[in-house]
Formats: sequence, structure tokens, C-alpha cells
Amino acid sequence: MPSSAPIAYRLACNASRLEVLGAEYGHERILFASKGLEDLSPTEKDRLYTDLMGLFAVNQSQEAYALLYEFSQEMVLKLVRFHLSRSFFPIDAYDVMQEVFVNIYKYPKNFDATKGSAFKNWVHSIARNTALKVSRRAQRNQAISLISRQRDGAESALEIEDLSAVNPHECSAAKEDYENLEQSWMLYLHFYAQAFKTLSPPEKRALHLVEVENFAYRDAAAALDIRVENLKMRIFRARRKIYNVMKRSFSGNGVIPGKSSAKASKGLFVGKHSGGVRE
Repeated sequence: MPSSAPIAYRLACNASRLEVLGAEYGHERILFASKGLEDLSPTEKDRLYTDLMGLFAVNQSQEAYALLYEFSQEMVLKLVRFHLSRSFFPIDAYDVMQEVFVNIYKYPKNFDATKGSAFKNWVHSIARNTALKVSRRAQRNQAISLISRQRDGAESALEIEDLSAVNPHECSAAKEDYENLEQSWMLYLHFYAQAFKTLSPPEKRALHLVEVENFAYRDAAAALDIRVENLKMRIFRARRKIYNVMKRSFSGNGVIPGKSSAKASKGLFVGKHSGGVRE
């Protein structure tokens, strides 16, 4: 079973969503991006973020916003961490990132999508201002008096809570959350393994070379004695089959993946490629 099963599933899903969104609005650049999602250069990724933000700003497309969040959250998190690195107080970068995306959602009207890097520059300002605001708020919350004055006028040193101390309740809750997550992933990977069995031998071999052995597309194509373009299509077909089989299983509209679903997968729609950058 491929170790990158969740990644393959998410890539196929996002590529399909991009393709549908681009077709719905007749957006050629978004359609182009859906053909090779992992092959996009940094400049092309910036252009994709800008195009998605532009669709959200002009058409209020919730799908465009959801995909923007999916694709750009790592970049935004890096920006937030950079600006929080100068803060004296401990602040959760993930919480600040969520607040940045709330601001993006609330104030899209002034966004100008004419330049390819418009979103990157725009969100940099939002991340900086949000991080600064949260840092100031944390400073106000921590600015307490070290002297406690009693009713009789006597003064005593105020006992300050040690925020670094281990909380048994929090440790227990975290352990329970981890166990639940582990069980969920085991169930998820079980369904992926069953869906993987529905692939043809050439599709299994291609997916194994690229996702398990981490072959570059050129090397994998040479090992299979096919063209790189054919390999990319074979990879996408395999991911697409897995996506459809798992989707039916999770939605409850189909049988549990196995021998009976292998036959159904032969007639699946062949979409565009969403392969990765492997040089």
C-alpha cells in the first residue's frame, strides 16, 4: 500500500475541484492549473492563489475561497510565524492564521487580481497587521500587577500561574485525541488499501514508482518504457479511480471497495493530470 495514500487522495480531489471551478467560470488559467497541480512553479502557484482570490472577490465563490485556503494555508502560516517570531509572548500561530483567513473572507472588495503576485503581497500585509494586533492583545492580557493589595491595606506578592506547567487534564485529553486520530487514519488507510486493489497492474506499478519509491517522472517513465506524458495520465487515472471508489465508500452509496468495485472502476471518467513536480 502506498505510504502517501492521503496525499494522493487529496491531490486528486483538489485537481478535480479546480477543474470543475475553472469550467464553471470559464477560467482558462485555473483549468490549466488543474491539469498539473504539483507541477506548478512558485510563480504559477502565486498566480493560482490570485485567480482564486479574484473569483471569490468578484463572484463570492465559496468553492474558490475553500480551495484558496487549502492551497495557501502553508504559505500564510509561514508569514504568520515570521511576524510572531518578534513577539515576546507565546502565541499560537495556527490561531493567528485562522484570523488572517477570517479577514480575507470579510474584506475581499479591494482586492486587485491583475498582477500575478497580488495575493501574496496582499496577504503579507494582512498577516503582518493581524500578528501585530494579536501580539498587542497578548501583551495587554499579560500586563498584570505583581503586587496584590488586600482589603486591610496590606500588600503581598501576587502568585503568577506557571503557564509552562504540565496540566494532567490537558495531557489526558491530548492522548485521547491522538488515539481517536490514529483510529480514524487506520480506517481511512484501510479504505485506501481496498481501493488500491481495484487498479490495474500497470497503474499500481506506476503509482508505486512515483509515490512509494519517489521516482522522478522521467525515471519512472524510463523504467516503464513509456513517455512521460503517458505516465502522467496513468498516474492521474489511478488517483482518480482511488478517489471515486473511496468517495462511494465514505458516502455510503456504494459497496465497500473490493472485487465488486474493481469492475465498476473500469468505466470511470478520465480527467486531467494532477501529478507532482519531480525533477
